[in-house]
Amino acid sequence: MTTPEYVLGSDDAEIARLQTQAAILAEPTAVLVQRGGVRPGMRVLDLGSGPGDVSFLVAEIVGREGVVIGVEQDPAQIAEATRRRDALGLTNVEFREGDARTYRADEPFDGAVCRLLLMHLPDAVDVLAHQMGNLRHGGVFVAVDYDIGGARALPEVELFSQVGEWIRAGFDHAQVDARVGMRLPLYFEQAGYADIGSLGLQSFSSPRDGHAARYVVDVARAMAPAIVASGVTTEEQMGLDTLADRLVDAIAAANAVYTAPTVIGGWGRRP
Repeated sequence: MTTPEYVLGSDDAEIARLQTQAAILAEPTAVLVQRGGVRPGMRVLDLGSGPGDVSFLVAEIVGREGVVIGVEQDPAQIAEATRRRDALGLTNVEFREGDARTYRADEPFDGAVCRLLLMHLPDAVDVLAHQMGNLRHGGVFVAVDYDIGGARALPEVELFSQVGEWIRAGFDHAQVDARVGMRLPLYFEQAGYADIGSLGLQSFSSPRDGHAARYVVDVARAMAPAIVASGVTTEEQMGLDTLADRLVDAIAAANAVYTAPTVIGGWGRRP
């Protein structure tokens, strides 16, 4: 399998961005995971568990009678997730070191989940097919990912569209599929799952709500090396020191409602 490259970095600024992202995605993730079939009492595998946000969310859904096992290949992330778990006093969550592309459990799970993982895996269908082996018959896999094609402003704001193009170019250069959310039903079908479903959730921000716009700029900042390497623009043209303020002002001046990327859940069951 191809080894994926995480294009967004791992410094303190990226950790802060991931914390903001986790807060933004908490509600849609909970909706989509439950819509996909995760229920109280289940034993659930969380692939690419990182600092544990999805594992903790799923632990709330499955309750005390359920169990969540997070699998992560970065020992530092496992240590942080374990620290957070202990601080939260959760006794039904465990973290293990492993690669989502190859991990094989000793006993089958009732369900598996992943969030913002498949976009980084060029062999996403192979991963879904492999992970079917970790599910009991009838077990459900729920994947949550982005389709950045859903980000737009009405009326159109030139700078917002431009920043979106920069981010798309950066992802393309890094061979990251930032529209994978829209492909989830196809991928589950190709991987051999049954009872396939999908649902997209879209947030809308008012012209004077700058939080989402600033988050978009945080993504562009994290991706700046890949964006510049793509040739779509230069660091000087991006003007990262002032970009957030300029974007917030441009959206407000246009009185534009704008959207973040669509958060899409896809799911299927092991036949």
